[in-house]
Amino acid sequence: MEKAYNIVTKFLKFAIVVVFSILVASCVLQVFTRFVLNSSLSWTEELARYTFIWANMLGAILCTKNKSNATVSVITDNISHENQIVLRKIVNILSILIGFILLFYGTKVAWAVRTQLSPALRISMSFVYGAAPIFGALLIFYCVYDLCSAKTNEVIK
Repeated sequence: MEKAYNIVTKFLKFAIVVVFSILVASCVLQVFTRFVLNSSLSWTEELARYTFIWANMLGAILCTKNKSNATVSVITDNISHENQIVLRKIVNILSILIGFILLFYGTKVAWAVRTQLSPALRISMSFVYGAAPIFGALLIFYCVYDLCSAKTNEVIK
């Protein structure tokens, strides 16, 4: 499982770099064409919007993997180490449940819109809505890894 974890993490980091690069490039191109050439491209805004969705989903998964999501530490600061371990397992189990919901319904939605094309880019909307089931699958993967890992017994920060 450790090897799969490392491969998925490397791919996730690479995907985030690619998606953010496309996002920044499309925004720069939009600003350049609008203010320098006085004629904006119709597809750059749509590309930026779709890559922003993917960047948020992939970034949220990386935060989950690193356990750097926004948290309310008032509870974890005031409970024992044993209760922190139990709380972390409960959070992982609930996150896995949410991951399955996103995976199941996200796949249904992505499949339902597979023939619908985006207005400017003319790509299948499944590529856009496909972010939800991929987010769900990665959420399940990282939470299951955390549950099975010895690191689950670490103190929550």
